[in-house]
Amino acid sequence: MTFEQYYQSLGLAKYPFSVYTSEAESDFFNAIYLKPQNHSIILEGLKNTSSIIIGERGTGKTALSIDFVEILSTPKNLLVRIEEFSSLELEYDQNKLYKFFLERLVSEFFNYHADKPSSLWRYSKEDRIDLSMFLHEYLGASTRELLKDKVSKIQNGLIKRVSLGAYNTFRSILNYGLKATTKVISDTITQHFSSLPPFEGTSAEYFQRLNIETDTSFEANQHQYFYLERFCRLIRKSGFSKIYIFIDKIDEDPRFHNDAEDISAFMSPIASDNKLLTSSLFHTVLFVWSTPFNYIKDRVRTQKLCLTSLSWDRNELEKVLDKRLLSYSSPRVDTPIKIFDNCSIDRVDLIFNMCNRNPRDLWHILNKSFEEQFKINPNSSPTDQAIDAAIRRFVVEFNYYEYYPRKSNAKANSMDIYRYIKHLQKLDNPKFTKDKLNVVAGTGSSTSNYVVSMENMGLIKRISEKAQGGAVIYEIADPKVCFAMLNNIEVAA
Repeated sequence: MTFEQYYQSLGLAKYPFSVYTSEAESDFFNAIYLKPQNHSIILEGLKNTSSIIIGERGTGKTALSIDFVEILSTPKNLLVRIEEFSSLELEYDQNKLYKFFLERLVSEFFNYHADKPSSLWRYSKEDRIDLSMFLHEYLGASTRELLKDKVSKIQNGLIKRVSLGAYNTFRSILNYGLKATTKVISDTITQHFSSLPPFEGTSAEYFQRLNIETDTSFEANQHQYFYLERFCRLIRKSGFSKIYIFIDKIDEDPRFHNDAEDISAFMSPIASDNKLLTSSLFHTVLFVWSTPFNYIKDRVRTQKLCLTSLSWDRNELEKVLDKRLLSYSSPRVDTPIKIFDNCSIDRVDLIFNMCNRNPRDLWHILNKSFEEQFKINPNSSPTDQAIDAAIRRFVVEFNYYEYYPRKSNAKANSMDIYRYIKHLQKLDNPKFTKDKLNVVAGTGSSTSNYVVSMENMGLIKRISEKAQGGAVIYEIADPKVCFAMLNNIEVAA
């Protein structure tokens, strides 16, 4: 029997536990996605303010962003989704940040109007002059090429060719004085947005007017923010009532090498900028990994926006699992497959405890459970023996650097998650004090530093209970580390 025949014998048409990202399951997204409990609260808050959504890796931040984009994609909303940051240098100032946002807005706006350029005629002459400036000055080279391809496809269609021909004839009759621009943008795009006047990069009249309105009234580092607000006002005049900017996957930028402190340093100017997070012209929705956010949370004005944490309780995890199983089942199956029929309640509880309220970790554990059961006996759904083996594999094989990264420039002998785990494994109980850790692990004068580092990365947490004498009690927060400690399992990189 092959592994494919094994899971098909259990009623599954496709295997549901080998894909771990929302992007890879785009074809199944609507069928398997389960909204988190605070979904409606976040969505309601976005009507009036910006939002920061924090969560561990694998808790569904990207899935939630995809869902919100689908819900909010209406003719009245302009949505910009930012997931690539290579054009924003690591040590940027606020002026460059505002320009970065503005370039994405300009790109989305003109892409939206590419198939209906005549709609720009609704603007006044002065506004069309401004739009011309934004088109030429803030449309990046790569976006320009994409837009050129889109425009070309539009113009190559028969109906569009006839329509554009009539449109251009009408434009000629109006003789608005348009000229072909050759310095900044391709002729194709310029002609397509022919309602816009030619952009004179050195036009004394145009920049003199802007200098009077802005440069004498604003500090240099707020220069680009004025343009950002100006363009948002122009967007509103196009008929959009809301502008949303979704920011996700900052931690996946390869320049950070998974260094949480570097990620937090890059993210801090965005998460702490009140102009971006409290603007009445647009709403920013920032999805962030909780570990780097812990380093900067004291700089974020959380009272002025909607701050939400993503996590899943046992009941929600069971629902999302049932929905996933049903979606991957054979067409004849109309109820979720019972994959826990041949194991004890204790093992089911263990699975849901070990996944640490994280759907992605749940899929990893179940994948290993199916693999182990296939090796033991492919004529059964996972048994206690298979689950025990799967949990041990999960604890040992887990890449702890993914959740608890070390600094990219750390020395070989510096402390990292695996060294912290070795210290914690010397304990006999998940709850401990600094003194207890020092006694069993011999951490000496470095004990306080170790505890602070482990707490910042989320490996341990303070609890309300106090030790004799009022000492603070800490608890190992990661169930994998607790399991390794209690079962004497060695965890090594």
